[in-house]
Amino acid sequence: MTTTPQTIENKKAHADNIGAHTLLQGCKPPTEGQLANCPFLTKLYSMIEPERLLFSTDNTTIYHGEQIGKTEATAGTIALAITDKQGNTVGAVFYTPNSKAKPIVIDPTGYGAIVIGEPNTANEVIALDNLDDGIDIYMHLMASDKTIIISPHKTKQCLKKMVQHWSSGSQVTIPMTIDNKGMITLLAGVNARALVTVAHIVTMLQADSYEAILAADDTQLINLQDTAYYPEWRDDPQLNEPMTYSDGRFELYHDGLFFVKYNDDDPANITFKFKAFVCSPIEIIAKTRDISSGTWGRLLQWPDDDNELHKWAMPLSLLQGDAREYRKELASQGLNITTNPKQRSYLDAYLQDYPIYKRARCVDRLGWDGEQYILPNGAIGGDGKELIVYQSANSINSTLAQQGTLAQWRDELCRPLAEQSRFVFSIACAFAGQLLALLESDGGGFHLLGSSSMGKSLSLKLAASVWGNPDKYVKTWRSTDNALEGTASEHNDSFLPLDEMSECAPKIVGKAVYMLGNGQGKGRSTTTGHNRIAKEWRIIFLSNGEESLQNIMAQAGQKTNAGIEVRVAHIDADAGKGLKTFDSLVLAPTGAAQADKINELSHSYYGTAGIAWLEHITTDKAATTATAKQLVTDFVSKYSDLAPQAHRVAKRFAIVAAAGEMATQADITGWQVGQATTAVMTCLDNWLDNYGRDGEYEQRQIIDHIKAFIEQHGSSRFQACFQTTGTRPNFEERTPNRVGYRNEDTGDYYFSKETFNSVCAPFSKRKVLQVLDEAGLLLSNQGDRKIYKTPNTLFSGKVRPSVYAVTANILCCEP
Repeated sequence: MTTTPQTIENKKAHADNIGAHTLLQGCKPPTEGQLANCPFLTKLYSMIEPERLLFSTDNTTIYHGEQIGKTEATAGTIALAITDKQGNTVGAVFYTPNSKAKPIVIDPTGYGAIVIGEPNTANEVIALDNLDDGIDIYMHLMASDKTIIISPHKTKQCLKKMVQHWSSGSQVTIPMTIDNKGMITLLAGVNARALVTVAHIVTMLQADSYEAILAADDTQLINLQDTAYYPEWRDDPQLNEPMTYSDGRFELYHDGLFFVKYNDDDPANITFKFKAFVCSPIEIIAKTRDISSGTWGRLLQWPDDDNELHKWAMPLSLLQGDAREYRKELASQGLNITTNPKQRSYLDAYLQDYPIYKRARCVDRLGWDGEQYILPNGAIGGDGKELIVYQSANSINSTLAQQGTLAQWRDELCRPLAEQSRFVFSIACAFAGQLLALLESDGGGFHLLGSSSMGKSLSLKLAASVWGNPDKYVKTWRSTDNALEGTASEHNDSFLPLDEMSECAPKIVGKAVYMLGNGQGKGRSTTTGHNRIAKEWRIIFLSNGEESLQNIMAQAGQKTNAGIEVRVAHIDADAGKGLKTFDSLVLAPTGAAQADKINELSHSYYGTAGIAWLEHITTDKAATTATAKQLVTDFVSKYSDLAPQAHRVAKRFAIVAAAGEMATQADITGWQVGQATTAVMTCLDNWLDNYGRDGEYEQRQIIDHIKAFIEQHGSSRFQACFQTTGTRPNFEERTPNRVGYRNEDTGDYYFSKETFNSVCAPFSKRKVLQVLDEAGLLLSNQGDRKIYKTPNTLFSGKVRPSVYAVTANILCCEP
């Protein structure tokens, strides 16, 4: 007998199949309890023969291939038999009910199929690589002359093997959309046909019959056996469909994008005559545009040399200027681009002209967009019907990262710290930024104030572990206000930790705090003179430092005002228990050892809590909003006696408490109900002790300002005057640089109207007079006017000056 390659292949398949028929031996159809009300399995159970879906009681040992002897954990799963075209069982797929875990596939042939419908050779066979699509198509067709086959393997090569196997005896049709024509190249030469439609076949079957779809003008039926294609200059498969350009074409492989020219003088033996490396592999995922069909771009994806995947929605406008700018962005994120100038230009053409049909909607802000929450590399929430991506002229090297599991972060790090007020407060801050937009509340910040080695930076790193690697997620104050503006916009609707405020230039720190709290960047113009859209954001920021904002600004000769003070609330980092930032020792016998342990754990487990939080709050945005509003209302009701400014800050504390409680309800923190609220109230009470509960901060500042001026200058700038008898005034020697007079009999101070403006700065004269009057520290005798006409006995024989008179009581006033 002559041995042929086909004979060898048949013998191999037979050898691989030995034992396949015993794979599910002893298994029985599942009961309703074993299906566990799994919607997917219940639907499947209603469609196929009972003996095809079985309950597996034991683990399964692999009996073929390189993994022979390996045991798969299939006990307690639901097994679905997969067959060949003759109906023989060649393997099985094992599903865990109600689980998102990847099913276990045991198939030695590589072409076994999940079959739905009658496997009749006279039937048209519709081949797919997705079981959900197969179920949906079968439910729409319900036709006895159609057989659905689905490859259980998630690889294109296995789909091709399955099609080749089944096409020898039946007509096989492979549905695909116009943006998936790369499949045609993969299946070129196979005895089957491609059904190419403008939309997904499942979507189209919801409106039309299968026959109507076949007859539609925009539907293509392509005989794959007759498909013409280039012979490749290399054997490994391409990542997507080649793109013809000029006198050659672009080909994308796992090791790069190449521009290739072929020698087609002899069509029977086409060989390549030129190939040029363009860059490391980069895929174009979709065309992007905004909701108004403007700002078109391309969604790009590429791996760096560490095999970390990067994504960037790049505006097409970058290709119309100096193309070096977009290449710099790609290179900074790990794409290797040729240094050859001519070959570099090929990348421009490829990104501009590649025929991608998939669409994505782009947005220019991270954070909430409708029901979805936009991240630099994707989106969470929504119905998934529309791909939404963040697009900007600069790619973002996202600091969101994950290591370890949520259970490890929660149980080993977060839960043991439940009684540590400063640490619980810091962690709750990390969850609070997402609630600002839902509550229509402005952003703002908190500043942990304390001496060196107090544990302030540790609090920031612990909070940062909610979202990523603490060393990368924590940012620094040591930057320009322009750079800080970009950082803030990248953390919109989220949390920004800023380390060591004293590293910020004293001249700009006040403006920076205003900017962060107000949530809007500088207005700028384009080169044509038009206004650019200013960046906007809402964030909760957590800062720390050895000095207060007031002291840092004083170094530049600036004073803080109420606007700044309410935008960043100062909290003493010292918990007051003799253990610096700690309230107690729970992870180690000493404070230093406990700090080391927290630092170690926060660098071992991070990033999972933040993603779990986003998944929780986007599940039902309306319910999330209602819960947050109620928690904030309950918290604020406990502080009903506060003045307006203090109330405004207390509401920000309330949002932090609500975030901590909601994360606890979602089983993210591991704390008990109420522990987050208790910690936040402790920190709020500390702020109120320093700030005051029953007055406006600016009023106290103004009184202290005037009081300090009087105490600092005294007789050096106030000329003494006395009550007189007769006609002779009793004045002391003339006072240089005088601002007014001091009544030596009453102790009151009289400020000249001409000099009072300079005394009041940086406050307005009108505001200062109003505050002094309301505090009972201003004398006036001219009706509604705030001026004071001095007595005759002080200035006998002279013109009586009109002054602003401040009572002597100001020196003993405690605002």
